[in-house]
Amino acid sequence: MLIGILLLSFIATALQRITGLGFAMLTAPFAVVALGTHQGIMLITALAVIASLFMLPGMWRDIDWSRVGWIGIPATLSIIPAAWLGAQIDGAIIYLLVGALVIVGLSGALFMRGNSQPVTSHGAQILTGVGAGAGSVLAGIGGPAMTIFGVLSRWPVASFAASLQPMWVMIASATLAGRSWFMGSTLPELSWWMWLLAVVGIAVGMWAGQRALGKVKDGVVFGIVIVLAMIGAILSVITGISQLL
Repeated sequence: MLIGILLLSFIATALQRITGLGFAMLTAPFAVVALGTHQGIMLITALAVIASLFMLPGMWRDIDWSRVGWIGIPATLSIIPAAWLGAQIDGAIIYLLVGALVIVGLSGALFMRGNSQPVTSHGAQILTGVGAGAGSVLAGIGGPAMTIFGVLSRWPVASFAASLQPMWVMIASATLAGRSWFMGSTLPELSWWMWLLAVVGIAVGMWAGQRALGKVKDGVVFGIVIVLAMIGAILSVITGISQLL
């Protein structure tokens, strides 16, 4: 199972290179099953930092640094109180709440998209950051909050995908610190070759995703983003239910 998770990082990285997100949403549920909530989320978060750092140079020119600041800074700041809250609440309840809120929020965003003007205010960006930061530290999934804002703001795909990478570095780094300090989470003790396998998988996945760029229409890409977010939310609910039973 663990080796499967590391190999899955190849597929997740390829998708993240195209869409801007998907790494944690695809891999976190399997990591939680294999390693438990604390070590599973810590492993995926550490790998997410590596994946985003690999992608940054090739996506630099498309980054919207204003939105990185308005979303990324609130996301980073929200992680500490969210980590403290997570230490007080049963993990299964957290997964259920996060998953349910994402399903409702994303469904509402899709309904509103065709019936309203783009939502791009600083308040909406701050709220997105808080949701992404809290979702990352509590359940390992910050992407759905970004997707909801991407849908409502009609953010161009290239800028959306690129701008998420520095945000993921900020959010994932703060998540590692927050979960360690407040929730007692630790990284799993993996052999060096497992880390190497993960890094190679990420590098090859990034190359495959780069090759696919330009061959997939923007509408299809955003469709994939929405599907990934919904899958992440559903898997979060399933994880919560399985932990309660």
